[in-house]
Amino acid sequence: MARKNTGEGNFIVRGVKAAIQFLGEVRAELIKVAWPTKQEVVASTWVVLFAVGITAVWIFASDQFSALLINGLIRLIH
Repeated sequence: MARKNTGEGNFIVRGVKAAIQFLGEVRAELIKVAWPTKQEVVASTWVVLFAVGITAVWIFASDQFSALLINGLIRLIH
């Protein structure tokens, strides 16, 4: 029995067409993006680095305090 020809092609042709359509849509969306200026990127980077630094110091201090507390409790028990 002959297959009905839908005009879509085999799965490879459909895959290539879908990929081309997808890339075209991606390009159209990237054109709409409001890209930041170099100054905005640099300023945002400094904010992130500062926040990461503060968080790292906080975690380090909390870890040291917890270690001292646990060691003190262990010494108290023994």
